[in-house]
This record gives sequence, C-alpha cells and structure tokens, in this order.
Amino acid sequence: MNIYEVAKKAKVSAATVSRVINNKPNISAKTYEKVMSVLAETNYSPNAIARGLALNSMNMVGIVVDDIRNLYRANVVYYLEDLLSKNNYNAVIFNAGTKGDSLYPLILQQRLDALIFVGSSMSTPQVREFIQTHFSQQPVLMYNGEIDLPNVLTVICDESAGMQLLADHLYRTGRRKPIYVDFSNTLASQRKFQGFREKLDDLRVEFDDSHVFLAPSDDFDGGCAAAKRAIESGLKFDAVVCSLDLLAMGVLYTLQQYGFNIPGDISVTGFDNLAYGKISAPFLTSIDGNAEVMANVAVERLIACISGAPVSTEPVYIAPSLFLGGTT
Repeated sequence: MNIYEVAKKAKVSAATVSRVINNKPNISAKTYEKVMSVLAETNYSPNAIARGLALNSMNMVGIVVDDIRNLYRANVVYYLEDLLSKNNYNAVIFNAGTKGDSLYPLILQQRLDALIFVGSSMSTPQVREFIQTHFSQQPVLMYNGEIDLPNVLTVICDESAGMQLLADHLYRTGRRKPIYVDFSNTLASQRKFQGFREKLDDLRVEFDDSHVFLAPSDDFDGGCAAAKRAIESGLKFDAVVCSLDLLAMGVLYTLQQYGFNIPGDISVTGFDNLAYGKISAPFLTSIDGNAEVMANVAVERLIACISGAPVSTEPVYIAPSLFLGGTT
C-alpha cells in the first residue's frame, strides 16, 4: 500500500497523510486519529518503500529514552551511542518526554536498522503496539525493559539480586528496622522491592506496608519529602533503603538536617551508584547496575541480529555489584 491508497482509505489528501507522518502542525485531533488508525490497520510505514529500494543498510539505530535529563539514563545513552559508533552505526536519540503518541511518527521518519528502548518505563502497551504495527521486521532491544515479541531482545539488570545484596549487608551490620523509599511502580521498581522483601523474609526481619514510604517525585526533593514523612510518622527505623540514588540523596540530607548521625543512628542506601553519591558526605552506599556492561551486551546482541545472525530472544540478566560508601 502506498501513501495515495492510505489517503483514499482515510478520505483525506495525500498531503494530509504526509503531514501526519511527519508530525507537522495544524492537523485536527480527529484527522490525526483517523489517519493513524488507517496507518495501523494497513501496517503502512513510510520506511517500507525506502527499505525496499535501498541496497544497503543505513547503519542507523534509534535510541528511545523517556527523560534524557535523568543522569542514569543519560549515562546509558552515552554508553550505547559510543559503542554503536565504534561499530560504525549512527545513533538517533529520541527523548520521549511528554510527546505521547506524537513520538512514533518521528521515529518512522528515520530509516532505522533497529531500535533500543531504554528503561523499564518504556515497557508499555503503547510501545508494544508500536513495535507490532510498525517495527515488527526490524530488531528491537529493550534495555532493562521487557516486551515479549519475536523481534525483541532483552538485557536486564538483576535488580532483585542487587536489593538482596543490600538487605544482606544491612543485616550483617546490625540493622533490623529498615524502611523502604520508592517512587513509581515500573517493572524495575517491582523487581527491586520484590528482591528486598524476599531477603528480609529469609532473614526473618519484621517488615510490612507501614515501612514503605512513596516519594512524590523521583529526585532529591522527593527523597526529602519521603524522609520527612518517615520521621514524622513516629516509626522507629535504623536503615532507609531507597530505590534510586537521587531519592537516597534527599533522604540523607533530610536525616542530617534533623540531627541524625549517618551511619551511626541510621544507614542510608541507594541504587544505580551515580556520581551524585560521591559528592555526598559521607559517600553513598549503593548498588551498581553495571550499566556499561549491560550496554556492551546489548549492542553486541543487537548488531549480531541486524547482521542476520541467530540471536536468542531469551532475556539476558546482568549481575549488579555492591558499592560500599560511608552511609552504612
């Protein structure tokens, strides 16, 4: 099917179809939805013709990230782009942000050989539908995310194991009253919390829902707010386990402002081992997800798949490691 047939089926002009595909302004929501519906129904992609005519790969890989400002994701994108470049592939970076469905036409404008979605927050029904509808013939890699489709490769940090390392370390240092600070309910958050709870159960450490404090945001301020709520709750605790380093930084600052000695009175831990943790006083104990190792495995598998080599779609789990700072 070509653009004119799409236009006829949607009862609009070919120019309108082109404007929708290229995400141009001044298109009504009704028209946009009608054209996108026909594109999905017919499995039409503007890349299809270009790919049919092209004799060679464009050596371009798209990297989709939900918020490039996040230091962890920025590091991951850096590693991926650097490794792709060393293998003669150009990276096109898409910052999803608040773009919503308007992101997908931007992706389809490019002649991409493959796509990488960064983070478990990209494991959504919308992303799955996009892959099925528009990207089912090219390799896709989920970096720390999970979507079960025949053309999707998966590389995951074993975050559950990482949290078990933290729980075991805290237990061995005498901590018996931990609380948990989290922000979202992504797959990564679920894996972390599950691993933490399982280890506490194994160690017979008392823990229930009252020991969980949800931060209003996934940053320093969110950690401050969660720590304040924990302190004002009256709950007695001797360790704060945070699902992210930025939350831990806020927790650490707030506890110190309230006069607590860290780690004398309370231990604090994070997850991701970001550079922020090295500028705190004391250094933050954290789990290092080994993002660079994950990126190496991800790019190696993706390039093999692009070249036509048989690559298993079974998830590859990367073991994290414990970084001991001065907060435990």
